[in-house]
Amino acid sequence: MALDLSAVIILLTGLALGLAHSLDPDHIVAVSTLLCNTRSLRKSITSATFWGIGHSAVLFLAGLLVLILRVTIPDNVVNIFEAAAGVMLIVLGVYVIIPFIADRAQPSSPSAITEKRRWYDHPHDHNPANSDGGHSHIHKSAVTGILQGLGGSAALMLVTLTTVSSVELGLVFILIFGIGVILGMVGVSCLVGSILAYTASHLEKANRILKAVTGSVSIIVGIFIIIYALV
Repeated sequence: MALDLSAVIILLTGLALGLAHSLDPDHIVAVSTLLCNTRSLRKSITSATFWGIGHSAVLFLAGLLVLILRVTIPDNVVNIFEAAAGVMLIVLGVYVIIPFIADRAQPSSPSAITEKRRWYDHPHDHNPANSDGGHSHIHKSAVTGILQGLGGSAALMLVTLTTVSSVELGLVFILIFGIGVILGMVGVSCLVGSILAYTASHLEKANRILKAVTGSVSIIVGIFIIIYALV
């Protein structure tokens, strides 16, 4: 497929929209909350990448409907995804702040304090009920990305598809958009993951406060998203 200037502009627009879409506030909150569960920058990037893959997969399917059937995604379907994403944000936030609630509720012996510190720093590695924490974290990231797939500024991408002249160009547009989403979120994960890793190693108290604030914000944002989707 030969690309003329208008096609190049459309594809560059897809990349720009993808990068911008990754910076939607609820996306940053979701990925930041996911990253609270790891100190590894490599795992943070992996988590963000799988979030982006799950997110882009839903948009790809929605884009196919727009391109092939020329349909619009019903508002009630978008609202369902929005509400589900809100619930997921609440779950992620609760998962992060549970250790802090337990810490306040129970007196701590020296051995209990040591175990809590291990939980704060490596929540998956030391959870007997979740011996395969790495894969679980990847799955959680992908599912979160999927649930957030049709929300926010993704609507701009679907609207833009209606102006594309061919199915082939539209499919490439979606792929470029997805690459933009993944690149943008990897950039966010590098920044957030670096901050979490540094504070975990050098500023333990600040790291715990940062995680508690992130988890709380995730819950608040999730509640607002659910209210907005259902009202």
